[in-house]
Amino acid sequence: MTVVIGIDYGLRRLGIAVSDPDGKLAFAVGVHVEGRDGSVLALLSDLAVERGATSVVVGLPLTADGRETDMAARARRFADRVAEELALPVIMLDERYTSQEAKRWIALRGRPAKRGEVDAVAAQIILQNHLDQLAAKRPGSAS
Repeated sequence: MTVVIGIDYGLRRLGIAVSDPDGKLAFAVGVHVEGRDGSVLALLSDLAVERGATSVVVGLPLTADGRETDMAARARRFADRVAEELALPVIMLDERYTSQEAKRWIALRGRPAKRGEVDAVAAQIILQNHLDQLAAKRPGSAS
C-alpha cells in the first residue's frame, strides 16, 4: 500500500489530493482555506492517519524559466513543517502550469469552476505527475 498526499500550496488556499491505495491514481479531495478551516497541519495529519499515507508531495511554484521566487521559499518552509508534523517524507515537485491545466480540465466538464476547485484539481495533477514518475521508474515499466 502506497498512499500519497498531494498539495498545491497557496497562501490563502491549499488544494489537497490523495492517491489510491496502490499509488497509481490521484484524486482531488478538497481545499483548505487559511483563516477559515483551522489548522492545515492537523487536517493533513488526520488525513495521513485515516488513509495510511506513506509520503507527501508539495508543489514547488517556479517561474516559467525555472527560477525560484519568494513563493517557492514559502512552499519549501511549509513542506518542512509538514515533514516534521507528519513524520513522513515530503517531496517537492515542479508545479509549473498545473493551475492552467486544472482550469482546462474543469472547463472540459462544461461548467465554471467552483471556488477552490482549481486548487484541488491542481493538487491532483501535481500528485498524478509524481505517481507517473514513480511508475516509470519501476522495474518492468515501459520508460
